[in-house]
Amino acid sequence: MARQLSREQGVTLRESAEIVAEFFSFGINSILYQRGIYPSETFTRVQKYGLTLLVTTDPELIKYLSSVVEQLKGADRC
Repeated sequence: MARQLSREQGVTLRESAEIVAEFFSFGINSILYQRGIYPSETFTRVQKYGLTLLVTTDPELIKYLSSVVEQLKGADRC
C-alpha cells in the first residue's frame, strides 16, 4: 500500500490517510495481542515493513477493525 515516491511527486492527502490507517490497524492488533485482550492463538504473523507483525484471525474482529480503518481513510474528505 505504501509506495516509494520520488521527492518531486510527494504524498497526496489520500495516500497519507491510507498509510496512517494501515499503521493504525497494525498498532491496534499489536495492542490487542500484547495486552492479552484476545487470545494469542487468534493471531498470525505477517511480514510488513521488514518486520514480523501479528494480526488477528478472528473474523468478527477483522470485520470491526476494517470498518474502523475505512472510517479513518474517509477522514480526508472532511
